[in-house]
Amino acid sequence: MAELRLDPIQRRWVVTGKRPSLPAALDSGGECPFCPGHERFTPASIYEKKGADGRWEIRVFPDRSPLFRIEGGLDRAGEGMFDRMNALGAHEILVATRRHGVTLAQLTIEEVARIIEVYRDRILDLKRDHRFRYVCLFKVQGRSGPTSQEHGYSQILATPVVPGAVEAEFRWSQFHFHRKERCIFCDILQQERESSLRVVDQTSDFTSLCPYAARFPYELWILPNEHSSSFEQDLAAAGRPASLAGILKTSLQRIERISQHLRMVIHTEPNLEAKRPREDWWTTIREDYHWHIEMVPELESEPYYLVPEGFYFNPISAEEAAVVLRALEPEPAVVPSVE
Repeated sequence: MAELRLDPIQRRWVVTGKRPSLPAALDSGGECPFCPGHERFTPASIYEKKGADGRWEIRVFPDRSPLFRIEGGLDRAGEGMFDRMNALGAHEILVATRRHGVTLAQLTIEEVARIIEVYRDRILDLKRDHRFRYVCLFKVQGRSGPTSQEHGYSQILATPVVPGAVEAEFRWSQFHFHRKERCIFCDILQQERESSLRVVDQTSDFTSLCPYAARFPYELWILPNEHSSSFEQDLAAAGRPASLAGILKTSLQRIERISQHLRMVIHTEPNLEAKRPREDWWTTIREDYHWHIEMVPELESEPYYLVPEGFYFNPISAEEAAVVLRALEPEPAVVPSVE
């Protein structure tokens, strides 16, 4: 089993060790294991959203070679000054559609809304396990080969620690709140909506924008206009998944006009019901944090020279990127059918 080790200098957790080998019985022999009729090539479903015909439309199952495993305990231990624990958690695969080669941007708003509902439900379910302090939901599109040959899916990780990048957001949001008693994301939204320089799309419920200090070319964020720290709680309200689906689909269509290869991640509050390492652990998170979705197109031609040292080189400013993305009107897509 892989284990988590704490870097004592930067206070970040690293997963180290071998992942479980793939069971030979699940070898698909080159067939897509996510397509209908190939369910035997994957672990049994954890969750399925079925259509009117009784067949699954969205399917969730454990990763065949999980980075985090739900069995066992943390077994925290020290090695001199160092700290380690088991990589306890969950690693799930969410197959978003029965149709092979279809991206999230190509689905209908109704289909995207149903996927958002499953995102919400899986985060809520995993947070019922109080061993898990954070649930991360992300999507990497196109890395394994041409997008037309890929079956669309997302990944869900439940972890006993908060990932370093998200924890940094929590800490600086808390710092801003302690100084000004306001949410830093709400302040950013107000300024961006007033200037419109970096805003790409606006609806009554959500805003998509290029962040002021964007790390990557055409980096795009979606934020709720009204303050909410929790993606899963916010999206539990009636009509919210459909509302988010519209701007998410449009944003992904714009990003795909830049590159078919992209990354998307949802940042939400930690599991506030988990065992607290200390009494003051994120006590103001619901006031100072603001959930959001981050997405980035992957451009092979753009070198990010300074990333290893913690700096990002982005040759395209957020203002320039916003102008380009606004001009890239989404186009209707031809979507493959499935039997």
